Order: sequence, then C-alpha cells, then structure tokens
Amino acid sequence: AYMLYPIIHFCHQRLKLPYIISAIIISLLIFLSIYSFFYITIQSIIAIYPEIKIQVDNLQLFDSEYLVVLENIFNESLSYIDTAIMSLASYLQDFFQYIFELFIFLVAFFFALFESRRNRYWFFIYVPKPYRKEWKQYFSKAMNLFSYFLYVEFQLFIITFFLLSIGLALLKFENPINKAFLISFADVLPFFGIGLFLIPIAIYFFAIGDKFVSLALVLLYVFIQITRQLTESLLWASTFQLRTVHTFLISAASILLFGVYGILLSPFILLIAVKVKQKSIAG
Repeated sequence: AYMLYPIIHFCHQRLKLPYIISAIIISLLIFLSIYSFFYITIQSIIAIYPEIKIQVDNLQLFDSEYLVVLENIFNESLSYIDTAIMSLASYLQDFFQYIFELFIFLVAFFFALFESRRNRYWFFIYVPKPYRKEWKQYFSKAMNLFSYFLYVEFQLFIITFFLLSIGLALLKFENPINKAFLISFADVLPFFGIGLFLIPIAIYFFAIGDKFVSLALVLLYVFIQITRQLTESLLWASTFQLRTVHTFLISAASILLFGVYGILLSPFILLIAVKVKQKSIAG
C-alpha cells in the first residue's frame, strides 16, 4: 500500500477518478500482470518440457560412460520439475484456504490504502514518539532503495531476455522466446543464473558432437554475463556507492539468513551498510 499509493494518487488527481475506482483499477492491473507472467511461464514450460524429454531419451545415456555427468544433470532437472508439479497439486488441495487468505489480504490492503490517503506513514503511530521521525527517514530511504532494486532487476531481466532471444534465434533453437523467458526468469531468482541452463545445454551439444553450437552457447553466456554485470554496476553505482561484490555478498547473506524474506530485507541491510561506510569514512 505504501509503494502503490503514489500511483493511485496520480490516477485520482490527474484522471479525476474516484479514489476507490483508482485503487480497484491498479489492483486489477497488478493481478492481470501477475496472471500473465505465470501464464507465460507455464506455457513456456509446457512447450519446452516434451522437447527435453525427447532429447534425454535420444541420448541413450545408459550405454555411454562419457555422458554420465550429463545424465545426472538432466535427471536432476527433471526431478525438480516433477517436484514442482507435485507441490502445485498439494497447493490446489488447500485452494479454499488460500482463497480465504487472499480475501483477508485484500481487505487489509484496501484498508491500508485508505489509511495511506490520510497519512502515508499511518503505521508509525505504533512506534515510540522519540524514535518516530528518525525511523520514518530510514524506512523511506529503504523503500526507495527497494523500489530501485525492483527497477534494476526488471531492466536486467529485459536485457537478458532480449539478448537470449536473439542469440537462441540465430542458433536456430525451437521456441527461442519461450526458452529465453524461462532462462531470464531463472536469472532473476537468488543463486540461479543463465549458466544453470546454458552450460548444461552447451555440454549436451558438445557431447553429441555439435561443437559449433556448444562454443556459441558458451560465448553467448560470457557475453550476456559481461553485459549484465556492466549494466548492473552502472545502475547501482550512483545509488549505493558500494562495490558490486559488496552488494552481492550482502544480498546473498540476507537470503541465506532469512530465506525468501531476505530478498525484501536486503535493501534495509544495504542501507545499513551504506551508513556504516559513511561513518567509517567520516571517522
């Protein structure tokens, strides 16, 4: 609610829409965006999964000692997909509970939006008054950093997707856009990366004797990684004033300590790191 309030306020002021209508429209747009994203992801998996199965079956891995490592990689990848499908089935069993939780979330979300209209920092009323002003400043800076973090990740996703789509299309892969989308999405996830997909695929083509495609995939991986790192460094340099290796290690530690919630907490920890750096320089 805190992050979406400026967008809803903009629609209310500029488009002259009632505040409740603006909130509903923005909520529906977010829902449609999330639905479209998951729909494209599922369609990409459906399009690619049979092709992977065919390639695995055609390899005849059990008759070749040379491809034992590749066999393990493919089998492990397929087991992850099977586990994800089974997990989805178990989630569907609790469908009604999730519907109820979603209803509670939506009620709380709209209450928060209307409170934000009166005072965007309404939840700080529970903070002791001597600390309220200072904590507001830290919170505001952290949320700005988190918003910029999402903006940077979105830009990196678009760049990776664009370069992968062109590279895979030039190499005449089937469904290049679907493959590029899945690999780009994996690159956004913590501790994943395009190498998790491109390197095994390069090994596969090397093993079946297509060394040109294998070398091209390795070069594509190196080119995208260099482009991505340079872009990320430029985007973060003006904001954090921290080295890329520091931001990576802090984000990684946050995820290891707090799990998925560490992604949300990492901007706060980065803000603390910036403050510590400023004090060390001043001292």
